[in-house]
Amino acid sequence: MSIYKRKSGRWAVLIDVDCSADGKRQRRPLGTFPTRKEAERAEREALSARDRGIDLSPLRITVGELMRRYLEDAEARVGAKTLERYRDLDRLHIEPTLGGMALARLRPAHLSEWLAMLLREGRAKRSLAEDAAAPASEGRARDPGLSAKTTRHAFALLKGALSWAVRMQVVAVNAALAVDAPKVARREAVAFTADEVALLLAAAAGTRWEALIAFAAGTGARRGEVAAVKWADVDVENRRVTIRRSLSQTRDGVFEKATKTDRVRVVPLSEIALGALRRQKVAQAADKLAAFGAFDDQGFVFTPPLGGHLVPYAITHAFREIARKAGVSCTNVHALRHSVGTALISSGVDPRTAAAILGHSSAMTTLSIYSHLVEAASSAAVGKIDEFMGRTKAPKVG
Repeated sequence: MSIYKRKSGRWAVLIDVDCSADGKRQRRPLGTFPTRKEAERAEREALSARDRGIDLSPLRITVGELMRRYLEDAEARVGAKTLERYRDLDRLHIEPTLGGMALARLRPAHLSEWLAMLLREGRAKRSLAEDAAAPASEGRARDPGLSAKTTRHAFALLKGALSWAVRMQVVAVNAALAVDAPKVARREAVAFTADEVALLLAAAAGTRWEALIAFAAGTGARRGEVAAVKWADVDVENRRVTIRRSLSQTRDGVFEKATKTDRVRVVPLSEIALGALRRQKVAQAADKLAAFGAFDDQGFVFTPPLGGHLVPYAITHAFREIARKAGVSCTNVHALRHSVGTALISSGVDPRTAAAILGHSSAMTTLSIYSHLVEAASSAAVGKIDEFMGRTKAPKVG
């Protein structure tokens, strides 16, 4: 080990690491420091890490390099859509600020300052967007700024990368463990009323999307799950459909993947869903005739005019236009799913059964999403106690 002063006045540190394959001693620089005291502290930390068996070669790795390695490792563990989201979070919110920082020098204070900066800039951008009356220049939508939710997601990604770095013995401590994630206000699930669902179906009548919207409204399946349903998954005789897969879309294309919870589930078919499937069968037969042999039949229930599979974003865009035409309160196709969840919980269906239909990982997830409905149901249930007790007469004494 060696500490020496450079001509610039800064103190440099060299530390012995494991020998190379030819048996020669290896020395690695830790960098330079403004004072000898700071250089000695860095040396002590490095020696302590070396003695604990932690690889010292990554001491020069930056946060940006860690993220690159972590995301490469994540390719085999997460779906294409999730990986794309991770890369966007890194590119937009981690790399610009922390990417060049040496990983070995990352401290909780740096992360706390980074989170505060993201939230502060997000608020400023949203304020400017709200105040600006003119449309965005060059046809580009205005950036609404970073929300607390997105900031929390970026922090969770970095925290996960640091945990991975600890497991890989790149760093000794996950600095993010000492930092609190931004709080995100819980929002109630947005759902359509029964009247709005009727308006949606009326607006979709006669379009290619009529059966798909009715099927989604009758099953509560996710957008990607609806797009991935095949005729082989449909059992009309027993009135059920098996949700086995989902279609996910990224900038690189459309991919087939497992459902969100990696589980296959069987969903009973309601009358509205059965009717939708019957209409789609007829509509698809007409498409095949019109295609004169060019129909690409891959077995999907909902298809473009020439077969194949639907693009998930196309469902989103089509539903948005239909929702605007219908004049309903929301244009998000996912609200259809929440409408089914709302109908189930409001009707007294137990959360475990609702979770099975909706494909939630557990009843606790269902309770969390629809907690406001559960609370309302609990208040109504208390009235049953009064009703029962009112019919109960006190026994006569003596």
